Amino acid sequence: MKKETGYSALKFHMKSHMDLYFLAFLVGIFSGAVAVAYRASLSLAEIFRRDVYSYVRENFGIKVFLGLVIGGVIISLILGWIIVKIPMVKGSGIPQVKGIIARQMDFNWVKELGAKFFGGVLAIVVGMSLGREGPSVQLGAEVGSGIFRIFKREEYEKKYLVTCGASAGLAAAFGAPIAGTVFAIEELHKFMSPLLVTCVLIASVSAEFVSKYFFGFSPSFNIHVDEFYQLNHYMLIIVLAIIITFIGKLFSDGIFYFQKLYKNIKMNPMIKPVIVVGITIVVGIFLFDITGGGHGLAERIIHENFAYKTLFILLVGKFLFTLVCYATGIPGGIFLPMLVIGAIIGKIYGMVVIDMFNLTNDYDVYFIILGMATLLTTVVKSPLTGTVLILEMTGSFYHFFPVVTACMTTFLISELIGIKPIYDLLLENMLPKKQETTGDNEKKVIVKVPVGPDSEFDNTYIKDIVWPGSCLIVEIERGDRGVTPHGSTKILSGDLLVILMDEENANKFTHTLIKMGEGI
Repeated sequence: MKKETGYSALKFHMKSHMDLYFLAFLVGIFSGAVAVAYRASLSLAEIFRRDVYSYVRENFGIKVFLGLVIGGVIISLILGWIIVKIPMVKGSGIPQVKGIIARQMDFNWVKELGAKFFGGVLAIVVGMSLGREGPSVQLGAEVGSGIFRIFKREEYEKKYLVTCGASAGLAAAFGAPIAGTVFAIEELHKFMSPLLVTCVLIASVSAEFVSKYFFGFSPSFNIHVDEFYQLNHYMLIIVLAIIITFIGKLFSDGIFYFQKLYKNIKMNPMIKPVIVVGITIVVGIFLFDITGGGHGLAERIIHENFAYKTLFILLVGKFLFTLVCYATGIPGGIFLPMLVIGAIIGKIYGMVVIDMFNLTNDYDVYFIILGMATLLTTVVKSPLTGTVLILEMTGSFYHFFPVVTACMTTFLISELIGIKPIYDLLLENMLPKKQETTGDNEKKVIVKVPVGPDSEFDNTYIKDIVWPGSCLIVEIERGDRGVTPHGSTKILSGDLLVILMDEENANKFTHTLIKMGEGI
């Protein structure tokens, strides 16, 4: 009897998980292929943009001017049409992925995948200061949504496959599979379960195989240091973390300020992008280095010497230009521009303290890396993602402990001054104030809610919780076993609540349930 029971349990596990692992693998492969195609397209767009602006500077005249005007208007109208007709592709794409996981949005994956891809490439062709990581995350998530629909999986598996695609997209965009996995856990779910970790790791590694096949094994940034950061200089890291935290606060607030300014411009939304495209063309002619995502500029910051004046011009220009471009909602992310801005700040800071304290030149690279990691941590509020991403992008563990120290210091200071995660705020702004849903009350869906330490659910009996909507707790996943719940069952930190709800209530209250399950 025991033998039969064990065999049945194993058979059930294989049936319920191995097929999901296989689908995670498929999502990783296809998301990686899409992200690689997107990355390659952006590289070609950057080459084309460089050639065009070089030609314009060398041959400027009435014909060239008219060509710029006509080209700019055409690109503006195409981008305006995309963001008006297919609003789910606006901006980074990461807030939309978070909205899908929380059941507050849904993808139309075929249409949105093509629009996001084409719109992002077109934005880089003209020279907007937008990155590839956010669109790659959404493109991967769209692939995950497509696999979910094609294979007609259970509703609760949707968030796993969408998350797999998102993590695979980030992994392929930056060549960072572990960062993709950590990002899925820390930023998208804010919860870790063995099933989630296994699925996203399979997807991220699969996507990275595709990326490595096309782009090779070199890290994103070519960085070399010969000396470990000495403990007696760690106070310099704390000072840099404090400076960048306040700059990150300014950047985060600036995003919403410029979005409000852009929204208040009284123009047809389809025509409105012509303003920013016009600004971008002027910037491309006179300050080309701050156009595009900025990967090339970051490499130059790392390896070349700059005057203070040049660095301050690049910093102010890249900072403001990124805010202007992102305010439009044109497809593109802020990860890479933030890394570039952080690198410039770190470069300036490093030049100052190296002269003041007579440090070796290796410290210049350290402060650039720390600038990247800390600005990302401040704005996104994901210190583990920031740490792991920088380590994988640089391919070196020389700076592991300085980066961890800087990111955690930045995170703690950002908590003290009340900085909120940028993607959570962007998602809130995208959702209507009073969300109307038209779900079928008879259709039941499964919602899975993780329980964090010190949350509203933690160490509380089911009967003592005021549940939003009509919830039925059908099971509690506790470690590797399931618990059949009843009113006197105590919910513990680390549990995964399996809740049965009708579709309308699931759409309304899933986000509330997730918030109740998050740690205080």
